[in-house]
Amino acid sequence: MAHNVKWMSKRSASGSSRQRLLQRWRSHPLKLAIVNTFWEYTERTKVSGMWLLRRNRTQGLSRFIWSSVLVKLLLLSIYLTLLLWLKFYSYPILNTISNDLPITDVAFPGVTICSPKAVNTERVHRYVRTLNIPAEYDADEVAAGFEFLNAFTDQSYVAPSHESYKATDAVLRLNNVSIWEAAMAVSPGCADFVKRCFWGYSEFQCNQSHEYLSFIPTTAYLGPCCSFNYNPRNASFVPFSANIFGMDGGLTIIGSEGSEHNLSTGLIVLVHHPMDYVTETSASVTITARSESFVEISPTVQSSSIEVLELSESKRDCLISDDVNLRNYRQAACLLACQTAAIAKRCGCHLYLLPIVSGHVKECNLNDTFCYSKNYDNFKSVRCDQCLPNCYDVTYSTLSYKTDLNLHQFSVTGFYTSEMLRNDSFVLRVYLAKQVVPVIRKVTVMSWIGLLSDLGGIFNLCLGLSMISIVEFFYYCVFRLHKNYQQQKQLQLKQAWK
Repeated sequence: MAHNVKWMSKRSASGSSRQRLLQRWRSHPLKLAIVNTFWEYTERTKVSGMWLLRRNRTQGLSRFIWSSVLVKLLLLSIYLTLLLWLKFYSYPILNTISNDLPITDVAFPGVTICSPKAVNTERVHRYVRTLNIPAEYDADEVAAGFEFLNAFTDQSYVAPSHESYKATDAVLRLNNVSIWEAAMAVSPGCADFVKRCFWGYSEFQCNQSHEYLSFIPTTAYLGPCCSFNYNPRNASFVPFSANIFGMDGGLTIIGSEGSEHNLSTGLIVLVHHPMDYVTETSASVTITARSESFVEISPTVQSSSIEVLELSESKRDCLISDDVNLRNYRQAACLLACQTAAIAKRCGCHLYLLPIVSGHVKECNLNDTFCYSKNYDNFKSVRCDQCLPNCYDVTYSTLSYKTDLNLHQFSVTGFYTSEMLRNDSFVLRVYLAKQVVPVIRKVTVMSWIGLLSDLGGIFNLCLGLSMISIVEFFYYCVFRLHKNYQQQKQLQLKQAWK
């Protein structure tokens, strides 16, 4: 019983203290200043609807209903504002299709021809005979070691059981021959499968020393290859643009498969950007002997407006050369540098296939093929988040089809000669499909001016507010509230003195 009395007394004491605090707050100068400022705001503001909250306009239920309507409209305007801001902040750009460009403003693609067999057996035996092989090494064993070169180009490569790579590495080192030189010597080259070349109707020497109209030995993910309008070793190389289009207005090649005994190998034609190393992402077409292949190319240009370039790199999701202080930034080169760095870190060497990024890393020899093949998937899936796409770029889509070269046995066209119709011959035509190129342009969804205009439209729709209304609101919340607070304090001081 005593415990209950004690508990009731404590409860009564706490209740009385709350009443004293409530009574003190009712007479507090800040509370009175807030109330007076609110009534003053309702009497003088021009905001639509606020006049219904004046003291002499509404009472009771009608005041509650109208207050609820204003609060809900305010919450709706805040919600719409958040949606508009998220749209502007999260992805402020969109892609639009702008006017077409003439083909003269777009680089003709690089055309790279590769043999799926990176190591040609006939070439290996011929090359081994040119090497100085000490007596302790067997020539056949040295030749067999070149098979390990396939580990750099074949994803499904399985190393043979023998260890002839040791002898091959030793002989190449004694002859002061790099893996790149050896690979180029034992692989089919330009002279093997590129015989005659035409640009439009004009024939040119396939392997001539010309800045543009020439095929040069290169490397790709498939190994040693032969390329047109692509020169990775020339830092100042600028690809040319075509001024003709259509089947008879591009590059035409007459060649052979390049294999001396096996005529079922075929060749792989890769179409890519003329400034990018040839990777698995390049469009590819397989050509075989006694066929005429047509590769129709449709470039597409991606560009960005000035407003997009003024955004941060993360917002526009692309880079220009000035962002990374490079003469010519390419996303493909950035990704390749990441992959090369990952190989150097794991295997301590640099693949002969890839462009040299750092001169401090040794070239991978045949002994390093085990490390590379073991970590192949990791190297190909390395993440490079800093390698954003180019703000200006050109992509090349292809459409290919082929016909049987035997159909031209009785052609009235003098182009199809008897020399062309040999058992291992092929004809390849690479040309631009149209005279104009579509442009996909990145533009901003809205500018800061557009964002402010839309925000003004939202608040004007929901509450009838304008910019001057917002200034007026803050005027009453800050200046008039402070004035009324000072007046209430002075009044209470005068009352206290009385």
